[in-house]
Amino acid sequence: MLKPIRLKKVEIHPSFLLLLFFAIVFDFIYYLSVAYIMVIIHELAHAAAALSLGVKLDTVEILPFGVAIKISGSYIKNPVHEIIISAAGPLCSAGMAFLCHRLMTDSFFVMVNLSIALINIIPALPLDGGRILKAFLTERWGYVKAFNFTVKITRVCAVVVSLAGAAFLFYTRFNFSLILIGAFLVVNTVAEQRSSAHIMMNEIIKSREKLSRGCAERAGVIAISADEPAGKALKLLSYNRYYLINVINSDMDIIGTLTETRLIELLVEMGIRTKAAKMVDLDNR
Repeated sequence: MLKPIRLKKVEIHPSFLLLLFFAIVFDFIYYLSVAYIMVIIHELAHAAAALSLGVKLDTVEILPFGVAIKISGSYIKNPVHEIIISAAGPLCSAGMAFLCHRLMTDSFFVMVNLSIALINIIPALPLDGGRILKAFLTERWGYVKAFNFTVKITRVCAVVVSLAGAAFLFYTRFNFSLILIGAFLVVNTVAEQRSSAHIMMNEIIKSREKLSRGCAERAGVIAISADEPAGKALKLLSYNRYYLINVINSDMDIIGTLTETRLIELLVEMGIRTKAAKMVDLDNR
């Protein structure tokens, strides 16, 4: 049975109030209201999927581009769950577009829902398509490598959307929505990178605390060459398990093992370009 939606707080971005003011002054409050109602339905689909998978919700944020429901803890540990939750929104919007097409005469409702679905499947963070791509790659590459690749794709998408927006503005003379979306992607890429670093460090701390309390933790093993920069191991880490890093020499013998926590400590102290062999030597002193 689906649990009731409980949220800790509602945040309203100041720019939304400015948008609301212009909507009233220039008499497009009806269209803005319809768009936000459709976005809320889109977000409720995310919320329903999250609750059905046991993910807790935290905050509703009202933005100039729509509404966002944030989850508790700022990320979803299980990549498969993240794919399901992220896909729920665009699928709901596509379904709403179909229903509006069959049941209503006003094509604006169809256009709004299709726009919401199509924009959100762009493979760029923080859109649903970007989160699906990141979660899919996390299962195969680990969190850090998957996130860094998705950030690169986001930058490409931001440039493409901005150029398309510039061309659209040139021909329509008034519609600059795509340019704003491109700028939104650029700005949020920086925010996503900051939150990613926080997520990784926070999860390492939690893993360390669990192990210190004697709790079992899902573990993995990574092998890196003694002559390689130890920072390469970061690309293979994932926040849903705890890793041991084996350092091997040219004879394929293990010359030392670093825990994930110790690796991070040494990387902070010595830098990511430090060779793995040197880190093992320091750890053995």
